[in-house]
Amino acid sequence: MLESEDRTQVKRIPRQERSQARFEQVLEASLRLFAARGYESVSMREIAREAKMPIASVYQYFPMKLAIVREMWSRYTSSITQALTDGIKRSLAEGEDHSDELIGSIVDRMAQLQASNPAFIEIWSCVAASMELRELNVEDTLHNARSIADFLHKMHPSVAASSLYDRALIAIEMSSSTTRLALCLPEPHRARILQSLKAAIALLINPATLETQTGPPRGKAKASKKPAVSNRKPVRR
Repeated sequence: MLESEDRTQVKRIPRQERSQARFEQVLEASLRLFAARGYESVSMREIAREAKMPIASVYQYFPMKLAIVREMWSRYTSSITQALTDGIKRSLAEGEDHSDELIGSIVDRMAQLQASNPAFIEIWSCVAASMELRELNVEDTLHNARSIADFLHKMHPSVAASSLYDRALIAIEMSSSTTRLALCLPEPHRARILQSLKAAIALLINPATLETQTGPPRGKAKASKKPAVSNRKPVRR
């Protein structure tokens, strides 16, 4: 593992209530500063001042500013993954394919979390600019896509697993990028975009549009080849 990757990790997980409160203080102070001035313009010393604690206390938990971003992003992705896992468990328990509702709830959860975080766009920009955090984000996206694909394959075993996985991967990435775009739009445009996103994903992962294990999408038969008709006139002898 690269040294820079180690440095983006939290140094120490607080166990005691007082330590947990200080840990949260640092995160809350960072959010306020990132939202107001941007990530690049904020120093660790300013974060400590905003959190009303010594700079040494901040470094006790976070070795660098990017480690704060990683913690914030991890909380966001963990919340999405947990919501997805819970939704899949409910659907499997009922034995029914509620994939449309499931994806709709994930889109809503993404939009809710993003809107409640005033520094979300700034945090995402940091993730996109960091090689280590980009890799972690891709891993998380692949994991969630696999969870959706496995669930859909249990509901529709005749559909090719590879097709389900590819569509699920696109659906997750569509959700992430489009909800970020919607965050920058005024209402009611934002609400319309989110509804259109849900409709597009529902069509994307509809098993009827996917290849089966042995052939083309259901409902689309292969075109039969008709014998060629000759336009040549018979030769008179």
